[in-house]
Amino acid sequence: MAPALAEPGPSSAKQNASGKNDALNQERQATPEQMAEIRRLVQVIARLFYDDGYILLVDQLVSIALIPIEVLARRIGMQTRDLASLASKLVEDRVISVYRCQETRDGPFQRSITRTYFYIDYKLFLDVTKWRMMAMRRHIDTKLRNGLDNKGYVCPRCGKSYSTLEVAHLLNPFRNLFVCDVPGCGTELVDNEDAEDVRSSKDTLTRFNEQLSVVQKMLRSVDGVALPPMDAHAWLAKNSAAPPWAHETARDEKALAPGSVPKTTPKAPAVRVEMAHDTERERLELERQRALEEEQQRAQNTLPSWHLASTVSGDRTGLGNSESLRRGSEVDDIKDVPQDTDIQSVEDVDYYARYASQVQEFTDAEATSTKRQAENAHDGQPEQKRVKPDEEEEEEDMEDMEDVI
Repeated sequence: MAPALAEPGPSSAKQNASGKNDALNQERQATPEQMAEIRRLVQVIARLFYDDGYILLVDQLVSIALIPIEVLARRIGMQTRDLASLASKLVEDRVISVYRCQETRDGPFQRSITRTYFYIDYKLFLDVTKWRMMAMRRHIDTKLRNGLDNKGYVCPRCGKSYSTLEVAHLLNPFRNLFVCDVPGCGTELVDNEDAEDVRSSKDTLTRFNEQLSVVQKMLRSVDGVALPPMDAHAWLAKNSAAPPWAHETARDEKALAPGSVPKTTPKAPAVRVEMAHDTERERLELERQRALEEEQQRAQNTLPSWHLASTVSGDRTGLGNSESLRRGSEVDDIKDVPQDTDIQSVEDVDYYARYASQVQEFTDAEATSTKRQAENAHDGQPEQKRVKPDEEEEEEDMEDMEDVI
């Protein structure tokens, strides 16, 4: 007689339940590599199906678990209302999620406000992505199947094509085949694989496999990973003391308003670099080259002679007078240009030397003149020349005019 099997007691049932829970917990745990792959999948989906503004929003949400709308708007550089309209599309597509709660604003007048948070529920995102990939594949397969059903037939010999409704009278009862009705042909008809609908469906399936191969590969790499849903309330309760965005400064809403003028930051003072020359010869050579370049530039800018003066009368034209004034102003500008310290000191020395020589010449000339006057006075010679006053000359001129009249 076989021994009776013992019924499982409550202790064994608890052990089985705990074993199942442990296995379930081990299945739900995702490695850091798998989480990084899921975050990368979110960014790939955003870049494949959305514009730049949505991509920026998704990239910010990938870098942080949960973020309020005003902080997110400050990071992206948008106004809060514009960001809300942008995020509504992603919320509708179940790419991101939204959480709203009542909070008390800090300040003298504490009042309750509704604060909006955005986050990515990766479990919901994976489920939605898998379902949409399956729905797109099913739609393409259905379209391809319908195209194959309605592709018709074609004669491989003469190339005449027939639709599905046109081959009803082409059945050969003796051969139990569809044959071509072209006189003298009678070839068996085959499926028309080159029909427009069939080729379009095949091209769509090919493009689907090529363009979404990265998404399919990433979905296969995280297949079997069951992530827990994101609990925004629990996350806020855990990180309320020191949220990740606490160090960020508040945003000035008026700075992003249409027509606002951005604040200008003070510019750094201009830095001027001057190279000091070792020898006086290098300085003089540089000045000579600079003067030569300026002279060449002035020669190139000089107007032709027939523009400056008339070829008939020789008088200066308006352009000639303007050119003369311009050259005079250039000379004045050159005189007014401040010189360097070394050059100015050399010129000062030359100036004082010339001034001293001129003073000496004037002194010598004055001494010579005084000596000659003294010698003439000593010899008793009268003055050889007498200058008439201006009034006497005018009276003589008037007398001459009266005589002529």
